[in-house]
Amino acid sequence: MSHTELYDILGVSKTASQDEIKKAYRKKAFEWHPDKHDGDKREEAQEKFKDIAHAFEVLSEQKTRDIYDRFGEEGLKGGGMGGFGDFSDPSDLFSQFFGGGMFGGGMGGMGGRGRPQGPVKGQDVVHALKVGLDELYNGATKKIRVTRTRNCSDCKGTGSTKKDAVEECTACRGQGKRMEMRQISPGFVTQQVTTCPNCNGLGKMVDPKFKCKSCKGKRVVTDVTTLEVHVDKGMRDRQKIVFEGEADEKPDVLPGDIVFVLQQKPHDLYDRDGDNLFIKRKINLLESLTGVEFKVHHLDGRVLHVKSKKGQTIRPNQVLEVQKEGMPKYRSPFEKGSLLVKFEVEFPDSIQPNLVEQLQKLLPPKPKVELPVQTTKPKRVVTDDEDDDDTHDEPMIEHVTLVEPKYEEERSNSNGQQAYEEDEEHGHSHGRTAQCASQ
Repeated sequence: MSHTELYDILGVSKTASQDEIKKAYRKKAFEWHPDKHDGDKREEAQEKFKDIAHAFEVLSEQKTRDIYDRFGEEGLKGGGMGGFGDFSDPSDLFSQFFGGGMFGGGMGGMGGRGRPQGPVKGQDVVHALKVGLDELYNGATKKIRVTRTRNCSDCKGTGSTKKDAVEECTACRGQGKRMEMRQISPGFVTQQVTTCPNCNGLGKMVDPKFKCKSCKGKRVVTDVTTLEVHVDKGMRDRQKIVFEGEADEKPDVLPGDIVFVLQQKPHDLYDRDGDNLFIKRKINLLESLTGVEFKVHHLDGRVLHVKSKKGQTIRPNQVLEVQKEGMPKYRSPFEKGSLLVKFEVEFPDSIQPNLVEQLQKLLPPKPKVELPVQTTKPKRVVTDDEDDDDTHDEPMIEHVTLVEPKYEEERSNSNGQQAYEEDEEHGHSHGRTAQCASQ
């Protein structure tokens, strides 16, 4: 047996997605809200509104939807779901979608227990906290002064010295917000939530005669406190440190969190790559061939005496590591990454001729270049009718020397030639213009 009654109430198919079910509920609930109908039509609207809310609650939850698809309404009653009585008040469900107090707040006689709603949590406050790489290596404690609101202790967050002097705001019916309907095209309406201007979003009004002198009826006071922010060893850039419940406090609202986001400042010597530290080191050709020895001032104040292995050569841009001298690992500070060193080899501009022979004896031999037999005749060009094997002339050899390129001179000549060619293309050559005019 196919159970489709609840799908029919929302006007969707049995294969409808959750988004389609939500859109259908919004449309139907707004259309049949009882406060939009008068007289005899209002009673019919109340019944339809309850059916629409019930259909949505069953079909919007996958568990209840599966039970309904298999067993229908009887399955919901017999399966421990409690039937209609255990579902939300339709007005509560409507308020979740469209905001409270939209049509006057309250549809008496509609029944239903409603879902318990806990206090809303306030917004989190996020601060950027700049830290040095040495602080992330060694750990640090920073004292940060923050200003926030706290419930007034004199009036206990009521804003009044007299209990019955606090009344519900009539403009927003205690919601603190108002829903404004705006028609942007025929048949299409949008809703916009705004703070109630009468009560400034508090939802309550205080008789001016009984306003609390400490908070002046605002129910909250300004509080200044100092937070100790502990930066643990090994923390990273953009890591968050959270102080729960330390943000602004308001009556009936749970205070949000204060969140500090670490921002690592650049370091003159070190770069960080995860748990590794990275430095660059310039060495000369002698160090490249015979080994290096240098010192490094570490982030904890120690001086590292760094040496390469005996007989080890270092190539340009080669990276070597010093193990366990990198960053401490977060929450395991006794474990560390590596210190990576990238070497840049600086070559001499020239070598004295009398030293060349000595170097040739000390260093591995150069590869020999075998040249063809010298000839004074250029190699003949092979035609299509000839075979390359028929030509036996060797190529003529020219001896050339490497020198430093003259980039600036070539660029200057190139720019001048280009400018001259552009003038000719755009007709700016005076000689050519005059010639055209004479014709």
